[in-house]
Amino acid sequence: MSISLNGAETFELYEDFLKVVFGTFRSEEHYKPMVDPSDLKKHIPVLKSVVEGNSFYTLNSIRQYSNASVVTFSIDWDVTEVPSNNHRYFELEIGEEYDCRMLNGGGHSGHASSNYVISPTLPDKTSGLELTFIEYSKPFSDKETGTKIVFRME
Repeated sequence: MSISLNGAETFELYEDFLKVVFGTFRSEEHYKPMVDPSDLKKHIPVLKSVVEGNSFYTLNSIRQYSNASVVTFSIDWDVTEVPSNNHRYFELEIGEEYDCRMLNGGGHSGHASSNYVISPTLPDKTSGLELTFIEYSKPFSDKETGTKIVFRME
């Protein structure tokens, strides 16, 4: 992030303070209200998996609600090779027409899962959709790690 802070001294403001203020403006999308899924209609089976490095990624189903869809993205790994305290942060991208947000998540030794809310609701026939999970170095960061997990719906 490159911000010109030439006015910091003129207005007697600390440069680090201005970086935080302008950095908050860059994360506006994180403050946008999120749809609260309601009235579960059905589950759509997906049953897809991807192996990347020492990790096994799965997407089992799409939960269809009247106002949104929810997917659970799971990661499993061998705890003898990868420490369990290694937190990983993924964001979901489907296309510009969909707002995708992580709702919640958790994990334990060798397993982590996160739920993502998608609005508007995905179509019941998911053929042709691509759900791309992009790993970032930390939450609310724009620095990708290079790991992208893609699930192509058939």
